[in-house]
Amino acid sequence: MGTMTTTQPTTTQPKPKKTGRRILTVIGVLFLAAVLVAAAAVYFYGPAVSAMTTGKARFLGTDSPKRYTATVLQLAEQGIYSDSEEFAAASEHAKEVAEDADSVDDVRGALDDAIHAAGGKHSRLFSPEQVEQRATDAAGSTAGAGPAVDVNGGVAVATVPGVTRHADVQGYADTLAGGLSQARDGGACGVVVDLRGNGGGDMGPMLAGLSPVIPDGTAMEFVYSGRTMAVSVNGNSVSGGGTPLTTDGGKWDAPTAVLVDEETASSGEATMLAFRGLDNSRSFGAPTAGFASANTVYDFPDGSELTLTIAKDRDREGQTYAEEPIEPDTKTESGDTALAAAQKWLRDEHGCQ
Repeated sequence: MGTMTTTQPTTTQPKPKKTGRRILTVIGVLFLAAVLVAAAAVYFYGPAVSAMTTGKARFLGTDSPKRYTATVLQLAEQGIYSDSEEFAAASEHAKEVAEDADSVDDVRGALDDAIHAAGGKHSRLFSPEQVEQRATDAAGSTAGAGPAVDVNGGVAVATVPGVTRHADVQGYADTLAGGLSQARDGGACGVVVDLRGNGGGDMGPMLAGLSPVIPDGTAMEFVYSGRTMAVSVNGNSVSGGGTPLTTDGGKWDAPTAVLVDEETASSGEATMLAFRGLDNSRSFGAPTAGFASANTVYDFPDGSELTLTIAKDRDREGQTYAEEPIEPDTKTESGDTALAAAQKWLRDEHGCQ
């Protein structure tokens, strides 16, 4: 017999397809691109975003003159006059200066001009040295000159000085609210709120301290671009303006005279407006300083500080204020005359002796 040879069939292995690898490669490239875009966004916009969310600009890497300039100008776009031609021109000039600047100090002057254009006279970019000097001046001016409530006959006189955001704001508010409550319980008839010389600061403790004599509801409003924010009083709690605080003591429906002068500014003016339009309140003195607007403050790693005006003040009657002095209801020639006029009003109109 012959031999039969069996031939095994040949199996052809398919070549690996490249489609899957290509998809993975594309995904990898897209992911890397997204990471690079995100990193670039954090690099260029991160300092401004961190400033708006935390109050302090945080830089990824070095805050070079160009990056510092870009961050300040981004924040300045919130200013009440940021849509003006003056701000546009000042911004371009600051960018040009930053191109050749060796340090942030070289561009600080041009940036300050841009900040003024964006926010008006209440806005400024402070150098680290200026921030330190302001803190020193504030500490010296407030030494032994805190809030107080003194009772003179049937009238409680509440002295309400300016207060910084770094002070003991709760203690400040408690001193005023406690003093007013004691005066009420002691049989006082009326109140004088003395805002003369109050250059501003944190309005939260001012209103919380005076909350016994401010009715519940909207005390005043801040007018932003396209929106408003109410500063509200609820019992002895205050929110919407400055540090939100709560004091004790309840309420007191007392006739209230408010004293102001040419040094009453910013939060001092806002506190004045919290009484404007009330049936049992009247203001006396001289026109105020004309800084009736809301500022936000941004700190930078080098110790500098951006103070930017982002809203105007509006009273409960709907009148808006910003850079013009606020006229008191009754003008007087001097501070002493203002107090005398207020006491006369409380005596003649409300029977307070």
